[in-house]
Amino acid sequence: MPRLVLVSAGVLVNDAGCVLIAERPPGKSMAGLWEFPGGKVEPEESPEAALARELKEELDIAVSAERLEPFAFASHAYDAFHLLMPVFVCRAWSGDIRPREGQKVAWARPEDLAGYPMPPADAPLLGELKTRL
Repeated sequence: MPRLVLVSAGVLVNDAGCVLIAERPPGKSMAGLWEFPGGKVEPEESPEAALARELKEELDIAVSAERLEPFAFASHAYDAFHLLMPVFVCRAWSGDIRPREGQKVAWARPEDLAGYPMPPADAPLLGELKTRL
């Protein structure tokens, strides 16, 4: 059985109802695919705390873990690992979004997300986003 990797992801929603997605930069695995921001949960860290940390590191925004709304989870078997990803909705943060890792970002309406190539673990979430946001 491949190793289990726990990753938290955030669906940032602006006042217009659009969702923030980020393009994986060149040099990273799955470069060029669009994803919801987030990252690995470190040992002794909650998924919410990990997402707040990752959003600060990746986008330079501050998010209170208490403001993260549980939304869904993804479970996907990649060749080298099995990904388990709790997904949270975030509608409030402090600071302006500034990509800090060379990634491109875009705001998209939930119904338009299918037009962006996404990693296999993210794509199944799109239907839920369209109906629930």
